[in-house]
Amino acid sequence: MKKILISISFLLTTTLGFSAGTGADFLKIGIGARPVGIGSAFTAIANDVTAINWNPGGLSQLTQRQMSAMHSQWIVDSNLDFIGFASPFKSGVFGGSIIVLSQGEIEGRDANRQPTASFGASDMAVTFSFSKNVLLSNKRTLGLGANLKIIQQKIESEQATGAALDLGALYHFNGMPFTAGLSIQNLGPQMKFISEPYNLPLSVTAGFGYNIGGVTIGLDVKQQVYEERTIVSLGTELLPINSLALRAGFLAPATNNQSNNTFGDYSGFGGGIGLKLFGTQTDYSFVPYGVLGNTQRISFSAKF
Repeated sequence: MKKILISISFLLTTTLGFSAGTGADFLKIGIGARPVGIGSAFTAIANDVTAINWNPGGLSQLTQRQMSAMHSQWIVDSNLDFIGFASPFKSGVFGGSIIVLSQGEIEGRDANRQPTASFGASDMAVTFSFSKNVLLSNKRTLGLGANLKIIQQKIESEQATGAALDLGALYHFNGMPFTAGLSIQNLGPQMKFISEPYNLPLSVTAGFGYNIGGVTIGLDVKQQVYEERTIVSLGTELLPINSLALRAGFLAPATNNQSNNTFGDYSGFGGGIGLKLFGTQTDYSFVPYGVLGNTQRISFSAKF
């Protein structure tokens, strides 16, 4: 019974959109084992193809074509999958990605609690990205980027479709190992599931990064606008040797004016590891979600 109740709550928060007045909460879930392994403090780092989902302005740092794929056995018997690609051109960096959150088969019940046909639920976002470096005075650079997202959510035969815009910027301090990032995610009109309208999970994130030698440190402060919730994350990546990365991060408990939480949020410690071999990179991250269980992500990426 507890598992059934959690499954119902999961569907309401991720698909139907009854979480503090917002829906499509699957868009809050961190993408990529590497960013999540450093506590989701990636806004001012964002130097690989997963920047699409953290700060599109960071894509401007790519100098080679790159692809990445991720799988996660998510909470409540669901699966989270991602595939992304980005390629630099003279005019800028173009990229795209697909995210799918799929729920296993759910047993249907009629008004008399008798079993009926099973049904499924899924969420999907298809993203198209563009990023470009802008040269400022004193040879400083500012990476600017934007995403266009097409969003679709389904439960059984019902579905909702919408669109959203992400904007991002990443600034490199001249002659210093510091970066600053700003990301605005999920700007768009309300979606409607059957007759129930809901806002997309609009957020504004400011981040700071530090990188010197084999040490990278990130700090993010995220404001979830409609939920009136502030989340602070801090993480680090250490490279003891070029082929090995060790990661750890911490998300401080959210501060807000509302008591309800969503499955896209967590607080506490997480960590991960990365291994580079023959031009490819494999990353793993582990994040506990309390009574909902532990989540693990594995990502594979390559540059060519």
